[in-house]
Amino acid sequence: MINIYLARHGETELNKKKVYYGFTDVPLNSKGETQCQALKQKLINVKFDTVITSPLIRVVNSAEIITGLKKENFKLYKDLRELNFGKWEDMHYWEIEKEYPDEWKAWCKDSEGYCTPNGESFKVFYERVKFCFEGIQKEITGENVLIVGHEGVLKIIASIILNLRIKDYWRFTFEFGTYSLFEVEDNFAVIRKINY
Repeated sequence: MINIYLARHGETELNKKKVYYGFTDVPLNSKGETQCQALKQKLINVKFDTVITSPLIRVVNSAEIITGLKKENFKLYKDLRELNFGKWEDMHYWEIEKEYPDEWKAWCKDSEGYCTPNGESFKVFYERVKFCFEGIQKEITGENVLIVGHEGVLKIIASIILNLRIKDYWRFTFEFGTYSLFEVEDNFAVIRKINY
């Protein structure tokens, strides 16, 4: 049996601004650090055999606070980065609608298949994370695995763990500085905690 803990990184200033951003590399803000300190206390009695993160600083910082370990102790996977919004990074939806009206309409019409300018489509993002996580699953050792990540990535991983369809991605939400626990045995997962 393996316990997979999925933890979302803490808040950043770009989260506060409510802009689209995925590949933009920004640190936690003070609230985000506090959220991760609180999460550390919730997980204080759990010994993690493996800690997995994306290489982006908001995730690495969160993992360092939560575990008390340094980046060198983590397994970093670049394919666990959030969706790449390309030219739409750091923009509000109303800015995008104004500056890229045709592209915005195309994205709203086909949010899974449309590729944002200089970015990636949701389908490409999903397949990237799915392929990466399937590889990780083959390498997992130990009883307790912590994956600290971005909300979109965690939603995909949760969908895969539960053998759900791509559209079931939208059924999940992962809140800042919380964890969800999936108990997996013989390829069957049970949700033990969600956004705790």
